[in-house]
Amino acid sequence: MNFEEFRKKYQKKEVTEYPNRVPSGPLVSVMVQTYQHKDYIKDCLNAILEQQTDFPVEILLGEDGSTDGTREICIEYAKKFPEKIRLFLHQPENKVTVLGITTGNFNALYNFYSARGAYVAFCEGDDLWKDPLKLQKQVDALIQKPDLAFTYHSYTEVNHREELLPKELVLEQPTQDISEEDLKKLTFHPLLSTMCFRKFGKVLPEQMAEVINVDSFLLSLLGNYGEAGYHPDIAASYYRRHTGGIWSRKGKEIKLNSKILTYTKLRDFYSKNERKVAQYFDQKIAQTHKMQSWRSLKSGNLSQAFIHWTNSW
Repeated sequence: MNFEEFRKKYQKKEVTEYPNRVPSGPLVSVMVQTYQHKDYIKDCLNAILEQQTDFPVEILLGEDGSTDGTREICIEYAKKFPEKIRLFLHQPENKVTVLGITTGNFNALYNFYSARGAYVAFCEGDDLWKDPLKLQKQVDALIQKPDLAFTYHSYTEVNHREELLPKELVLEQPTQDISEEDLKKLTFHPLLSTMCFRKFGKVLPEQMAEVINVDSFLLSLLGNYGEAGYHPDIAASYYRRHTGGIWSRKGKEIKLNSKILTYTKLRDFYSKNERKVAQYFDQKIAQTHKMQSWRSLKSGNLSQAFIHWTNSW
């Protein structure tokens, strides 16, 4: 699916590109997707603008129709840094709904298609880079090692006050190089905002817009282009947990359904060329259905347990 096909399928209302003077030919495109992030977006943008690099960087700032003042802050920064920021003002009509959840998929993929750099990095509007040499270190490594699809580093989970989360709430994160096979199978899952990767073309799988976990799909896709290299020398970025996050109020059932959907779309993607990987995702789908079945049994919902158990075979 190229950019024209993407817009034809999902764009109901024209996206407004705010006037800018960003030079063509950046080496790195930094993609920032933001929605209802008024308390965080300034820090996010400041940290990106403070990156120390010997190459040109463009910031693609996708504002997704916030009503809390985020949009006004983004316009303020676009006016102040017209040589750095390309601001896209999105409309609610274009938002993609998956499993009944309104996602930021249109915003993220629009940014991806618009990126002009040879390398791409992400930073969601509520996250925060802490190392001013992050991009320089990552791009240097990618240039030196052509077999790498991307590099990544560690992160620290904090709440809205930048306080560390209790250990029992913290996600397990990888801290090693990752093989192509493990990337494709999502054996390890680096955080998107810690990654910098080679842009791999202007065409994306159609399935990528049809999942909630776009980061998971992208991670598996990158496994087709090389390995991942871990940077122990980059300061951990902040991954923020707060009530406005997409998963903050979602129950376990919708999270499991989202996993099944992602596995299904990845199975479909790999079914033509990599049957072993497709079969692996078939197994993951079955395992997740079994997990749902046990949850339903524990809650006394026998009919739902039977449905999930049947789907696992």
